[in-house]
Amino acid sequence: MLTLDTNQARAADNRMIVITETGKYIGTITRAEKLTSTQGTLGLGLSFKADDGSTANYLDIWIRKANGDDLFGLKTVNAMLACLRVRGAEEGQIEFNAWDKNTKGMVRRKAPGYPALMGKRIGLLLQKVKETDDKGNDRDGIVIYAVFQADTELTASEVLDSKTTPEKLPKMLQALMLNPVRDNRKKSATAMPAPAQSSGFADMDSDIPF
Repeated sequence: MLTLDTNQARAADNRMIVITETGKYIGTITRAEKLTSTQGTLGLGLSFKADDGSTANYLDIWIRKANGDDLFGLKTVNAMLACLRVRGAEEGQIEFNAWDKNTKGMVRRKAPGYPALMGKRIGLLLQKVKETDDKGNDRDGIVIYAVFQADTELTASEVLDSKTTPEKLPKMLQALMLNPVRDNRKKSATAMPAPAQSSGFADMDSDIPF
């Protein structure tokens, strides 16, 4: 006899689905890793799990060159902090799931990162990109286009201005869907993708409402 086990039935839906399409997603930060490239560029390595179970494991944001020059990604990170209502995140050890090429599966890994960001809920507009890898091969990827507050859908500038009604996100989403795929294949493979939409974050301590 076959008997319905509702837990088993629900578990059947929980297969790993990788986010590959442009759109609006709300979910949880599952990795906030401190990154340093071979050229000394600093970055924030993000992994994200949407509420529907789909994942984006390599939403890496490069924020500052080795010579101290800021990159556009710094605006995105500041927008994220504003949307999370976090003034800063200290470095520390984090643990997260990562792909292991030897076992060809996900394993638990520890690395330097930002524990205060782990498990936080965030909203992301993600854009599909076509790019060229370091071997000259074309590939598809996903990058962060914009950030918003998960519960209110307010953008960073709206949070900082103490707005209560989200007005910018619908316009940002509309602009994104007019150009759902960004082609970076003609650019240098080492170029780091930058969101086309300004984060709206201003570095003014006296204006931070939290």
